[in-house]
Amino acid sequence: MSDAQLIVTHFCIPEHVTRVAVLGEGFINDTYLVETTGTQKYILQRKNRSVFPDVPGMMINIDKVTRHIRSKGAVTFTLITSRDEDLYYQDPEGEYWTCCTYIPDTHTYEHAPTKDLVRTGGEGIGMFHSQMADFRGTLTTTLPGFHNIRYRFSQFSDSAMANRAGRLAGVSSLVKEIYSRQEKMESFYKLIADGTIPPRVSHNDTKLSNFLFDRQKKVVCAIDLDTVMQTTVLYDFGDAVRSYTNPFAEDHPDLSKVIMDMERFNAFSEGYAGRAAWFLNDTEKTYLAFSALYITYEQSLRFLMDYIDGDTYYRIRYPTHNLIRAQAQLALLKSMEDMYPQMRENLKTIFKTL
Repeated sequence: MSDAQLIVTHFCIPEHVTRVAVLGEGFINDTYLVETTGTQKYILQRKNRSVFPDVPGMMINIDKVTRHIRSKGAVTFTLITSRDEDLYYQDPEGEYWTCCTYIPDTHTYEHAPTKDLVRTGGEGIGMFHSQMADFRGTLTTTLPGFHNIRYRFSQFSDSAMANRAGRLAGVSSLVKEIYSRQEKMESFYKLIADGTIPPRVSHNDTKLSNFLFDRQKKVVCAIDLDTVMQTTVLYDFGDAVRSYTNPFAEDHPDLSKVIMDMERFNAFSEGYAGRAAWFLNDTEKTYLAFSALYITYEQSLRFLMDYIDGDTYYRIRYPTHNLIRAQAQLALLKSMEDMYPQMRENLKTIFKTL
């Protein structure tokens, strides 16, 4: 019996379990599909303690958010408690495991092959934000410093100084690119830190693969809520633009093809604004476009930092994988910078038509 097969017996699954199989290839957590004698399937996950130091707090957040969404009659997954009535099970090695219902007849996309799917993805994120706009509870900050560019710069400087893997000399031009944009990125973050851009419930990892779609390619619900916190919804908008508007995967090796497609940006923005415009304030609308540059920049920094550190955070498939990721994200950022004035004008037009 495998570890996962043994662990699943610690959760209150009413049906008899017939099979536990690896599902997907996540960067962070180990995920399994649990099949039973009934029609209901389940998702079992081993959470990465090095990434999520407060798994109990994280699971309380997820429980609050999914309960709030269900209270509106909307679709989301349901957490399955352990036999000790906890939202997780901690094994003898100290690893945290969680279980939830599997939503049938759904699938995910790694990237958006069509503009229609991009627009629907925007609707999905707007839907999630809209569902949580009236949430009045408190969520635990499970990842202090997440999307805090001041914190990321401190980490990056430490990594560059330590040069643990001896790779710094080979990426000096990329390091210069990172530092050349520091002031601009810190100015944006200041608006978030001082509350000018207000905190709301945000997903904080809204790449397309973190949403479920039905057979008609309509969004069903958000998944992978490990990073849900009260930050700014602009982080979600920016991350989605980073993910949805690039016609290729975030690690595409041909940098000459990596661009932000303006038609995709418009489609996503139309989908998002159609669901979210009612609660966004003027400042949030003003800085939506820049949030895409901010998150893409941060992701390039993080991939490069992990490469310099010797690939200790993200899972890699080959030795230069994180370097390729960093280069691709920088290429995407440069494309966004070229189109930034048009991005802002297009958003203004979209909001005026709603």
